[in-house]
Amino acid sequence: MGHPAGLIALLHLGRIHDETPALRSFLAERGIASELVPLPSLSDGATTDCGSIHWGRFDRVSVRDCRDSHRHPDFLPRIRALAEHLEALGVPLVNPLPVIVAGHAKSDYLPQLEQEGVALIPSRWLPRGWQGSLVGLLEVCGWGEAVLKPAIGAKSWHTYRVCRQGLGLVITAADGTTPVDAGDGDGWLARLAKDGEVCVQRFLPAICRAGEFSAVFLGGHFSHAVAKSVAAGGWIAHEGFGGRNRLWQASAAERRWAAAVEERLRRRFGVLPYARIDGIRDAGGELLLLECELVIPRLFLSEGEAFGRYAEVLLGPTSTRMAW
Repeated sequence: MGHPAGLIALLHLGRIHDETPALRSFLAERGIASELVPLPSLSDGATTDCGSIHWGRFDRVSVRDCRDSHRHPDFLPRIRALAEHLEALGVPLVNPLPVIVAGHAKSDYLPQLEQEGVALIPSRWLPRGWQGSLVGLLEVCGWGEAVLKPAIGAKSWHTYRVCRQGLGLVITAADGTTPVDAGDGDGWLARLAKDGEVCVQRFLPAICRAGEFSAVFLGGHFSHAVAKSVAAGGWIAHEGFGGRNRLWQASAAERRWAAAVEERLRRRFGVLPYARIDGIRDAGGELLLLECELVIPRLFLSEGEAFGRYAEVLLGPTSTRMAW
């Protein structure tokens, strides 16, 4: 294969992570070449246009910059087709295909983590095409407020806060607008579920005060943690909506919590090249698992001064085992 110090293909769908240019500079300074490569499209319904790219010159291929994959319904078929082509050439994916596929099935592995003892934010998963009463759903769950979002998304895409008021609902988008008429909650949710699974989670008011806690693991080892705050008057921890991200010196208890989640992920997926584990505190201050980002996460490499550790992941062993 190509470059003597390693040539890495960074797949993308048009947008890359904000931290990727700095990562590429870090790699280049150490003699490691990287290229931004568009994810091949499907042609004839079965094959990819892999032939236009000489994939054999790459030492490995990374999918972490395939942002907005949730906007591409054919993302997984395209990855599967490319993975088959790469396997024939002996070029590994940094994150093996079984992990990529399983990492997109949050409605499968997150409930399983809960069954294994991980404290998950109370959640319900609505299948594609779900129709029903949103008020009735909240009543069954016993929640006065909830957050609704697609099972797979990014940057709070289609993320809404739902609050019961009397017999009705108030639905607020991440930007503070109210995009839904009070009497159309059921139709709105049906339209949202038409395109894919929807996750409904109990709203935890502590996020407005304490924000989110994110622990980043690289190569199966704790790397760093980030605290994500919420803007004044807001309810979502994202810099796109006024929040802030800052390096956080995780306490021993926080590291134990994150390590316990990572250990259970390891049982399922083997040693992961990278993972971001996000939590929100309940009213008693205990961390509850919000989600795990295993495929296309922002890893806060700049905040954690972790470019070197991530480079070791990119160039290190790529094998993993799936326990199921």
